[in-house]
Amino acid sequence: MTNRMKLIWLTLITLSLPLLFITASSTAQEGVTVGDLVQEEGWQLVRDNCTECHSSLIIVQNSGNREVWKSRIEWMQSSQGLGELGPELEGSILDYLTSNYGQKTASRRHALPTHLMPTTPNL
Repeated sequence: MTNRMKLIWLTLITLSLPLLFITASSTAQEGVTVGDLVQEEGWQLVRDNCTECHSSLIIVQNSGNREVWKSRIEWMQSSQGLGELGPELEGSILDYLTSNYGQKTASRRHALPTHLMPTTPNL
């Protein structure tokens, strides 16, 4: 291979590297919407109906029982432009949300034991 051919190949490779990074980053960004949902029965319904307006990260960062999730859907319908889902679709979405993102028992850590608490001066 001549030096000129090596230079041409090196130039082509150098120019194509940014395209590889652009493709990789756009694929990663698309994966954020789908990849973080628990892929159990009904996840596609949630993806198709809920992530039109917001990222699935909003979903996975929240929790609640069926009534809590229902109230969030009603709030989105009354103030955010979410259309009617129909009873069967809404029920399937609620089933998915409550079984995969149900009410947490505690969201804070336990308090430190008294012997580990710092002393408070002037008391």
